Amino acid sequence: MRKLFLILGIFLMMNFEIYGFTQKEKIQETLSKLGVKQELIDETIALDYEIRDTQYFEEDEKIIRERVAKLEKLLQKDKRNYIAAQALITIFESKISGDYKKYLDLFEKYTPYEYTKTFSKMMYALDQGNMPEFEKIMDEIPKKYNDPAIVALSKIFVAKNPDEKQMLTEKVLKLLKEESERRKIGVSDEEYHLMKLTYYLNKIRRLFDNGEVKQAVAEYLNNVANDDVSNEIRNYNLRAEVILYFNVVIMNEEIKEVVLKINNGVKLEDTWIADKIQKETEKDKDFLAKMVN
Repeated sequence: MRKLFLILGIFLMMNFEIYGFTQKEKIQETLSKLGVKQELIDETIALDYEIRDTQYFEEDEKIIRERVAKLEKLLQKDKRNYIAAQALITIFESKISGDYKKYLDLFEKYTPYEYTKTFSKMMYALDQGNMPEFEKIMDEIPKKYNDPAIVALSKIFVAKNPDEKQMLTEKVLKLLKEESERRKIGVSDEEYHLMKLTYYLNKIRRLFDNGEVKQAVAEYLNNVANDDVSNEIRNYNLRAEVILYFNVVIMNEEIKEVVLKINNGVKLEDTWIADKIQKETEKDKDFLAKMVN
């Protein structure tokens, strides 16, 4: 489409935030360079989409174990599949106990992003309670990588103070706004968009808790609702999209000014996610409950 409509493409690049490094593209490009067969790349892309919300939202241990089994089976077909190894590391770190050193070793060997090797070793040391090693690696990162986005990302992983984490997230969002910067360090459009959704969910909740209800809803309508992102990116982050939208709809009901509340309601209904929820609910009446619970 960009080749056929070059002028339009240039116009869009000038006027909107364009995403151009999707999770699918990232997997395709990096695994191809490693020599992984296309059949396995396609399988990896499909499984990556299936398990995409495991780390943040899935609590059913049976489902988690099933996803681990699928990832292990995929990794057995080609040890170079660092995407599968990384997913296993993430699930073990966030959802289940167990030593995942064998996956970490494969990830470090095959990931094309050098800094993620350091991050992974750092988080493994933390997970194992090896604080001297963790602190050593943490101190090395600013010296080893002359990139403010990488340094900020490393701090986000371990920040305990919510205000600090929010400040660092805002910094990373600004530093990685350009697709070229995201591509350089391997942050896909979907990963960037999830970071943005998480940032605004935290910001909006903080405003609401402080009694700034109108500003909370305005933040969503002005900065999230009309983001120029593809359906592919939104669907990848569907649960996060629904949760954020659901929170804002509830908050809007707390606004005392009737006209403002109605106007906001109209704007909220005229969004991609509102249309998506309606269509999915027509197919499954329990869709919304499954998303927010």
